[in-house]
Amino acid sequence: MKNIKIVLQCEGAAQVLVGDFNGELSVGEALAALGAQNIGQGDQLLFAEDRDGPVDLHTPVQTLASGKREGGAAIVRLHQGRCPRVTVNVTFNGVTQSRDFPPVTRVAHVHQWATHNVFDMSPRDAAEHVLELVGSDERPDPDTQIGTLTSGALCAVAFDLVPFKRVEG
Repeated sequence: MKNIKIVLQCEGAAQVLVGDFNGELSVGEALAALGAQNIGQGDQLLFAEDRDGPVDLHTPVQTLASGKREGGAAIVRLHQGRCPRVTVNVTFNGVTQSRDFPPVTRVAHVHQWATHNVFDMSPRDAAEHVLELVGSDERPDPDTQIGTLTSGALCAVAFDLVPFKRVEG
């Protein structure tokens, strides 16, 4: 059995845990080997990209591999947190639109939804805009899971869709 890359991000944390594991291991075994803390304890749930609902820790890693590849290896993206859904608000030109997403959804997917589905931008205009956290100048990396951006109290995150300023010289 080939190894499968696991990428774990946790609610409210910037740290990303990454490791390669035999696909026959359970998710719980792989995460323990990865050094993940408090998985499945208390109100902490585990979510997988492209899956509805929480993941059971006894699930074999190989059943979560979605066929996505990174450097030739299958990849499983996981998220640990309390929120089964995250309400995302995106504001552009004074108009705010909202949608609920699974916490494992990446910022790049939210950007795609906002620029193409909601604000009907051309591909060129979409490429020239980025998501910025409301009230800050922080622009999360496109691979950041939205669940990591939630606070301890709310299952929500708010973005402004702003121009990406290029330095030309």
